[in-house]
Amino acid sequence: METRPAAKSAGVSQPPLLTKCPLTAALNAIGGKWSLICLYWLDSATRRFNELRRLMPEISHKVLAATLRSLEHEGLICRTVYAEVPPRVEYRISGHGETVRPLIQAVRAWGREHLEWKRRISGPGAGDGGKLTVRKRA
Repeated sequence: METRPAAKSAGVSQPPLLTKCPLTAALNAIGGKWSLICLYWLDSATRRFNELRRLMPEISHKVLAATLRSLEHEGLICRTVYAEVPPRVEYRISGHGETVRPLIQAVRAWGREHLEWKRRISGPGAGDGGKLTVRKRA
């Protein structure tokens, strides 16, 4: 069994940070379309690649592989390869990845509210559908 560390060990030089902006750093780490969704599913259990594909049927094989590589590179997930034939690979959230949990919960809560808002504005009698109306001054 081989578990790759989420980040390089001490003593190995790290590449310089590309940004000093915390928001940019956060979006670089978790801003991909599927990143938070992958972290959400990995937060509840260790999963294999095809299991993640089944949980997210809209994601392509290529995009899921790239998302998992990116999350591993950022130290948010751990990838374990078992020396079996055929090889078995499992993904789990790392300790550092668990720190994203409050963000996932906040985004899910906002998403629920947003879906409710969209339902209200698109329902019967919704008027202008929530669109901003700009009026010229007289």
